[in-house]
Amino acid sequence: MNRKKLASILLGSAATAMLLTPSTAASAQTTSAATASSARAAVERDSVSCSKPKGKRANYSWGEGNTSVTIYFNNHCSHKVSVKITFVRKGSVGDKASKYRCMTVNANTKGKKKFYAAVYKPYSVTRVARCS
Repeated sequence: MNRKKLASILLGSAATAMLLTPSTAASAQTTSAATASSARAAVERDSVSCSKPKGKRANYSWGEGNTSVTIYFNNHCSHKVSVKITFVRKGSVGDKASKYRCMTVNANTKGKKKFYAAVYKPYSVTRVARCS
């Protein structure tokens, strides 16, 4: 092989590599952005109805963290609301092991409360008479 042919082959393969590299990086960025947005979009919600006024609700929402869960609340009731939050084990299909936490929210307030539950995630919110 002479030098001109060898140089054109090497330059051609280098140009091809340079053309492929940006698109691969762009697809990697797109994939990581999609993963991040799907992780952000994993918000679950639940609510309980109020005694007074009729038709109003106390709303709860949460997203899963690594070692903790922050539960956001917005109480539209004109009275305190106590709820039992059921936590289930992460990643186990047949395991029914649960933990329960109780939370009381004042009338007409909104805010957040952090719970530390490394291997558990919130599953549901149920109204109770009071937290003991």
